[in-house]
Amino acid sequence: MKEELSNHIERVKNTLSECSDERYIVNRVTESTASLVSKPLALPPENLKIPDEGYGRNLLYQDPDHGFVVVAMVWPPEGGTPIHDHGTWGVVGVNQGTLDVTNYSREDEGNVPGRAALKAIGTISAGEGAAAFVFPPDEEIHKVWNATTERAVSIHTYGEAINNYNIFDLEEGTMENLEVSYT
Repeated sequence: MKEELSNHIERVKNTLSECSDERYIVNRVTESTASLVSKPLALPPENLKIPDEGYGRNLLYQDPDHGFVVVAMVWPPEGGTPIHDHGTWGVVGVNQGTLDVTNYSREDEGNVPGRAALKAIGTISAGEGAAAFVFPPDEEIHKVWNATTERAVSIHTYGEAINNYNIFDLEEGTMENLEVSYT
């Protein structure tokens, strides 16, 4: 494992050991992620896999004590996610290329199973070295895509392993829970 990635993992462990305030944790992990991707991190080919369809989720590390995970996401040209959430805090750093992110807010109370009314609240374009976070329940619904003709790579640190997430259909006003798998 690259020294920069090992240092990031140690900083996250130390932060989780010293504090339980999730806002503080996310701020510290965002700082660490920005440091991690301040120069492109060279990852071996086995950590840069992409399935035949969609984008690649390559598990780099799962902490046995604190439960957090570090994942390399590999985005093919013009590939991206549906609108989704995570159910845990997360920090992303763009390691290579450019990613666009649209954030959404819930316009309903979330009390009707399988239904969700969302409103887009803005789109950003993030280039190499940029770091941002998601924080449930109000700052986590988003979609990510690579609008370029080149591959993009991002490094994600999540508060826990994500085994499933909700995807949202804006036009239909629906929400469906799906299982997540790694590449």
